[in-house]
Amino acid sequence: MLAFASPGRASDCFEPLAHTRNYTLGLPAHVQPLPDGRSVLFLRSGPQDTRQHLYKYDLAGHALHELAAPDAAPEHLSVEEKARRERARMTVSGITDFAVSEDGGRVLVSEGDKLSSVSLPKGVVTPVAGSGWIAPRLSPDGQYVAVVRDHDLHVVGLAGAAAAADVQVTHNGSETLTHGLAEFAAAEELDRADGAWWSPDSRRLIVEEADNSAVERHFIADPLHPSEPPVEFRYPRAGTANAHTRFGLVDRAGGAITWIALDQAAWPYVARVIWAKQAPPTLVVLNRAQTREAVLAVDPATGRTRPLLTEIDPAWVDLTPMEGVPGRDLPAWLPDGSGFLWAAQRGAQWQLELRHADGTLDHAVTPRGFPFLALDDVDASRGSVVVTSNPERLSEGLYRVALAGGAPVPVANAPGLHHASFSAGRHDLFADSFSGADGQAGTVLRRADGEPVATLPGAAAELPRVPSVQYLRVGARQLDADIVRPFGFVPGRKYPVVLSAYAGPTVKMVQRAPRLNLENQCLADHGFIVVSLDGRGTPGRDGDFEHATKGDLIDLPLRDQISGLQALGRRVKEMDMRRVGVEGWSFGGYFTAMATIRRPDIFSAGVAGAPVVDFADYDTAYTERYLGTPQDDPAGYAESNVLTYASGLSRPLLVMHGLTDDNVYFENTMKLTQALVAAGRPYRLLLLPGTHLLPDPLLRARVNEARAAFLAEELRVR
Repeated sequence: MLAFASPGRASDCFEPLAHTRNYTLGLPAHVQPLPDGRSVLFLRSGPQDTRQHLYKYDLAGHALHELAAPDAAPEHLSVEEKARRERARMTVSGITDFAVSEDGGRVLVSEGDKLSSVSLPKGVVTPVAGSGWIAPRLSPDGQYVAVVRDHDLHVVGLAGAAAAADVQVTHNGSETLTHGLAEFAAAEELDRADGAWWSPDSRRLIVEEADNSAVERHFIADPLHPSEPPVEFRYPRAGTANAHTRFGLVDRAGGAITWIALDQAAWPYVARVIWAKQAPPTLVVLNRAQTREAVLAVDPATGRTRPLLTEIDPAWVDLTPMEGVPGRDLPAWLPDGSGFLWAAQRGAQWQLELRHADGTLDHAVTPRGFPFLALDDVDASRGSVVVTSNPERLSEGLYRVALAGGAPVPVANAPGLHHASFSAGRHDLFADSFSGADGQAGTVLRRADGEPVATLPGAAAELPRVPSVQYLRVGARQLDADIVRPFGFVPGRKYPVVLSAYAGPTVKMVQRAPRLNLENQCLADHGFIVVSLDGRGTPGRDGDFEHATKGDLIDLPLRDQISGLQALGRRVKEMDMRRVGVEGWSFGGYFTAMATIRRPDIFSAGVAGAPVVDFADYDTAYTERYLGTPQDDPAGYAESNVLTYASGLSRPLLVMHGLTDDNVYFENTMKLTQALVAAGRPYRLLLLPGTHLLPDPLLRARVNEARAAFLAEELRVR
């Protein structure tokens, strides 16, 4: 493991960022207003503690109560639970999740592999018998929990005559045949974490069966523990077999499973499962190329399906933005079952639509030119919805729109990012969790019209200072860009430049929330100007802009990032364009390796973190969406492969990778090092203990320090 001397300035800012998770620890999380309209539940840790507690906040008297505290003992998680958390990007501990019954009378609390039931309003905590539970799902009536143990789904009673009863409703589960869990492709790439869904009356469930026996076996050994055997994962590389899935209806008391009639060859990906009141169970499915999407209604008695609508895109069909959040999935059925809400890209941007129960279009709810991002609430009694939108492109606000259509009315749109949480069946109180353009962050409780009524108490450490961020649009394509200058910036002085890049699908870097730039500010304080850009291939603008990289993941992003960087250099005279570095993680690491190798005329050095090197080694659902399969388009894969260009490396490159990464496997970096050694090209390598997310705060701090020191050395920070 290489060590780098500290560049000697702002050297301690990375540790506070790592220990506070960029000052997010202690902020209210997973905020959920209760149906009574008088109380709110949320999770919260300490300012430098990842162990979350469950709290209840009462509006009357503004009183805060701790409902449940985590165990003091260290967590011991199964391989399956660790993998599930990695897919969900979960790095907190203690109480990691909770669910509330429809009437608000019961809360199911998840902590590691143990469950507890909390009855409200008294707050009596009752442990759920047994351990080894993963992926719990509370029934709507709060009387049962569907939960997985040893690869099979169980239904455990929580109250009444069924209390503590444990019914195994699926059988013959094994390491390659799982029930009640989302398969890898759905969990990692389709934002679907669930593998079991309750009927509205809490009597039946839809359960996923995933057969992974044909999926490639990958083994990860931990060099820190050479006496332990490698851990086996089933990982579907591009062009290879996915899990074979099927979905069935089963009674909560067990018995025969009625399998849903779904053509696995035509629709291998089930992206959403929704079972709403007064409506049939509904599936959103995709073909393997993800160019066709269908919404299917299921007959709960027979399992037969019928199509309600189909979407087609020659590049790929994007799943409706911000789906995968319980209660916000689309299609969203109206309470009387007379129709449902759906969203699609009919022009440049997404629109929310009202459709009849048979799937035919009634009318567009949101107007053209008003980009729809997410459905937050449906209030049929008022005839309105609350949606998330970004009319200004860099901010996301909350707006109320009449179901009949009309002008959106803002309910929380101060510059920054806003996320709404409503309780089931209640529309007059919601939680607005925000990260503001002024650097403030927290959760405000608001009435239906947006009027604030309370602020949830936080325990986060105080932000020492707000990052100094300038937002611009540059170049002929008016690319979104931000610039972070060091504190103590001297006008007229030349500073080396670092392009902090992702440059790939699904991630927008430039948003009007300075807290997102805390690490970039710390890097800038080491003597740099740090910039980020959103070029073609990134979301947040329109379909053509996002889909432009179909078949080639690097050429257009590289062209846009460089043209935007050069446009910034012409506008900001302090940017020394003779000393430019580039850094990024994951896809950003891939982009960094490509940029450093292919454009040495622009970039003097690069730091590539956990880079994808050969997309033939990345997973099916992500890679094939953009490149097809290696068998169908070998030229596109070669064009997008770092190894194609590796022998041309002529600038200093630092590669960093976790040895037990089960998202971007270490074989990517191993192949790159082999190619560089074969070509006689010098490089530096920093081997890391841990996975893709680097949850250990000290490790994260040291990685950031090593990145800053390497760039300071190579870009000659003075």
